[in-house]
Amino acid sequence: MAERFILNILGSASAKPDLYRESSAQLLQAAERLFLIDCSEGTQRRILFQKERVRAWMSENSLQGVQIPSSNKLDSIFISHVHGDHMFGLFPLLNTMGMNNRTKPLRIFGPAALGSILNFYKSFWGVRDGYEIEFTALKGKEPELVYDLGSLRVYALPLRHGVDAYGFLFTETEPLTLHGRPYRPRSYVYISDTATFPELASWCEGVDLMYHEATYMNVDAAKAAARFHSTTVQAARCALDAAAGRLLIGHYSSSLSVEDIRGPYIAEARAVFPDSTAVTDGDIYDLPLRPL
Repeated sequence: MAERFILNILGSASAKPDLYRESSAQLLQAAERLFLIDCSEGTQRRILFQKERVRAWMSENSLQGVQIPSSNKLDSIFISHVHGDHMFGLFPLLNTMGMNNRTKPLRIFGPAALGSILNFYKSFWGVRDGYEIEFTALKGKEPELVYDLGSLRVYALPLRHGVDAYGFLFTETEPLTLHGRPYRPRSYVYISDTATFPELASWCEGVDLMYHEATYMNVDAAKAAARFHSTTVQAARCALDAAAGRLLIGHYSSSLSVEDIRGPYIAEARAVFPDSTAVTDGDIYDLPLRPL
């Protein structure tokens, strides 16, 4: 059985509380490991809820080789930036891992400012956790390889958001073989809060699956630029310029209703990039194998 490449959407909203959605967090299974991407308030509870969703999804589709979401099985955590809707769930998650008797070191990647936040946590609560936190500070101004597992590489992509912020590109390095047949390496890019800029698409060229924040509809392009965010159309243009396989958009403004997102919001993206999807909390995306 070839290794699976599966994305779980744990939260799709932006900073303000939303009755229907949680803020940014995703869980990625790749290279037989689990990676958490961003960790907003309540992420550890959403991982618990996602366990049942994944079990039901596996049963409905008769799937094997899928890892059940678990905070204690996390290989590493990638934090895009230190705004609260992307990392306010980190402290309770780290503490729960300690209560669950984790002993394996935990890798955390994020902007340099996250280092002092983690030191604050460790000085008050982390002393009894029983596992080490290995923090890697991201400082690059160009795409940088930050984690190399041999069969999978993770690159940090500097974004434009008023504070140091990074996207993350996960890419398999070698073709996979199943029943003697070779398949193309798969890839996923997470583009968190950012103003649009031309280099980004070239950094993601040919990616199979792109998640790109699209906080605003195109009518609010000026507001998006002032707040270092992107619109539906800008996210779709990035996917088009990158020749991405599929686009996922989220990080919805709390001003958008469910009807907005199902209607004009996603329609704007699809007018530019037809294979666009507006994500929903709990969604599961299984990247298929493509023959060489």
